[in-house]
Amino acid sequence: MKAKVRDIPTVKPPVMDDLLGYHLRRASILDLAGFAEALGDEIKPIPFTVLCLIEETPGITAAEIGRQARLQRANLAPILAHFDTKGWIDRRADDDDQRIQHLHLSEAGEETVAEWRDRVMAQEDRTFSALTLREREVLRQLLSRIWKGA
Repeated sequence: MKAKVRDIPTVKPPVMDDLLGYHLRRASILDLAGFAEALGDEIKPIPFTVLCLIEETPGITAAEIGRQARLQRANLAPILAHFDTKGWIDRRADDDDQRIQHLHLSEAGEETVAEWRDRVMAQEDRTFSALTLREREVLRQLLSRIWKGA
């Protein structure tokens, strides 16, 4: 039987307790393992984030997704091409500039994202069960202050 990440004993020098990055990495490892448990090989975290951005911001452009998710165009293009192949997105040309495409989820994309989001949220509830709802909100706020300030 495969050991769970949280079951692996931790041996570390005392200085590690003082490093926030160490704690962020440990929490990130648990979160990514939970994501993989929830969705397996169906989708990876970055493409999932892109789909969620399209869901939350209908009509968003690829350039805006790149800015928000901090993705290079070269990395985003194959993700969007894969979504096209799966039939998860619709592209609509801008009225004023035909080079700009606004992205929307298709009906299939909406159904897929809704199912995956529910599974990821249920897994996050398990991963972060040691925290109260208020503590989770405080953690979200603190983490967003860090990445928004970067």
